[in-house]
Amino acid sequence: MPNCPNCDTWNPDDKTVCWRCQTEMPKPQEKMKKTPRRFAGLPLYLWIAMIFFVVMMISVQCFATELGRVAG
Repeated sequence: MPNCPNCDTWNPDDKTVCWRCQTEMPKPQEKMKKTPRRFAGLPLYLWIAMIFFVVMMISVQCFATELGRVAG
């Protein structure tokens, strides 16, 4: 918990008022949960992995065809 905004005294986390000057302590703000970026319902990293897989499959097909032509 931050220090008292009025007297700048440290206060424990469980206090709602300052123990020295009785000023109400500011309420802690809740942190936003980080959610993964989504595109069409799937996480972005999954789309990247699928695109990488498709590109690799196409490149393997092209190189396999080229190697077959050169060897045979």
